[in-house]
Formats: sequence, C-alpha cells, structure tokens
Amino acid sequence: MICCLGPKGSYSEKAAQKFSGLLNQEIIFKKSIYDVFKSLETDFELLGVVPSENSIEGSVTITQDLFLEFPVKIIGEVDIEINHSLIGYNIEKIREILSHPQALAQCGRYIYKHGWKVRPVESTAKAAKIVFEEKNEELAAIGSIENARIYGIKVLEENVQDYQNNKTRFFLICNKNMNFKTNLMPSKSTIIVELKKNRPGAFYELLEVFKYRNVNLTRIESRPSKKEIGNYVFYIDYEQDDDNLGLLTDLRKRASNVIEIGSYFVIR
Repeated sequence: MICCLGPKGSYSEKAAQKFSGLLNQEIIFKKSIYDVFKSLETDFELLGVVPSENSIEGSVTITQDLFLEFPVKIIGEVDIEINHSLIGYNIEKIREILSHPQALAQCGRYIYKHGWKVRPVESTAKAAKIVFEEKNEELAAIGSIENARIYGIKVLEENVQDYQNNKTRFFLICNKNMNFKTNLMPSKSTIIVELKKNRPGAFYELLEVFKYRNVNLTRIESRPSKKEIGNYVFYIDYEQDDDNLGLLTDLRKRASNVIEIGSYFVIR
C-alpha cells in the first residue's frame, strides 16, 4: 500500500496515483506529512508519498527535517502540476480562505488583493472538506478542481496561483530496511551532508568531488542541524553516478557526516 496526505482529492493523492499506476498499489490516507513518516517507521511493507519542493515556494521544510528524524529512504520521484482554484459558494461574501500553508503562499498576492483572511489547515483537500461541512458562505478553500467535484462545491475561479509555472516535486519513500525492488533504474540520488567545523573552504572542497567526477548537481539546500545555532546540514541532489560508492567515499573524507537518503527512479 501507498500512504499519502489526505483526505481524498489532495495533490499528494495525485502523486500517489502516478506511483500506484506503476507499482499496482492501493492508496490510503494520513492526516499529516508527519503521520506518513511515522507510519513507515515500523511498517517495512508500506510505501509513502510526501511533497518535497515547489517551483514557487521552494522546499517543504517539514519533509526535509523529517528525513533526519526517521529511518526512511527515497525510492522514486515525480513532478505534479499544481493548478489552484477558488472553491466556495459566493465570491462576493468571502471573508476567509482555508488551505495548506504552501497553497496559501502560492496564492498570496491573489488573496491580498481581495483582502481576505487566511486559515492554514493540513491539506487543500481538508480545506475543501471543511468548507463543505460548515456551509458558510464567508468561507472558501483554495485547492484543485477535483476537491470541488468531490464535495459538490462551486469552482468560483480557476488558476488563482500567483505564477502559472507551478509544480510540486513528490518523493516515494519507504523504510530503509525495506527490500524494495523495481525494474526502473535510478537516475538521481539525495544525500545529507554535515561539514567539519571551523574549516575554511570545507564546502568548496566538498563541491570539488562532484566537479572532478563530472557529476551534475540538481539541488543544494541548507537546513539547521537542530544541534546548535549556526550549525547546518546540506541537502544535495545529484544525477546518478556510475561509481556512487566511490563518490560517497570521497565525500566522507571531506565531511564529518554523509547520510544516504536514496538513489531513485524519476517519473517524467
């Protein structure tokens, strides 16, 4: 089974459907991204889908941080196009907008223009569910057209995000001890690196490894290590190297810690 952020109609479900079509797995829903990670902690048969990065708002920080907390690995990736709609009853009576924090941020200028208040909730699908249940014309949700169809609510306006090139990257994850097998070849890898302290040029030396091995980096991002102020870890995505073991060996000579998060296939 594949678990993802629910309820039904979420963008996470769209991503899960892509993986489900390849792997022939049933989809089940969790209340939060944290619950997806938590479910994989002890269940070695369960797969999970979590959002990683949005083309407008950047990384989903809770997902990044949970990779340090739970024993999971990435096994797949897919990009999902995000088209937000305003869902409700009467656009003239709206006073408050409900949605996931990322969706609210992606539609920030649109919301500000109308002077509406915002209420963050766990997912876009949950926002539509609340609007449906409360039957309050002063409430509206931002989410997908599918959210409106599921609950029989009007689509008041389509494509309300501030930028039209709006995509979110989702990861397929599992417990690190799961013996996951697929015929799809890995094309990317993700690692988390902690540099040695008080060493000028330490990050430059790390990047040199990728340069002399001719490995293309696709993302670098820093996050607090949660150990002490001023201490950071670096999330690095790169195109799969033929000698990934040798690459990791070289990186470990220049860093205090290198955590493998996974080598994985990408659905185009």
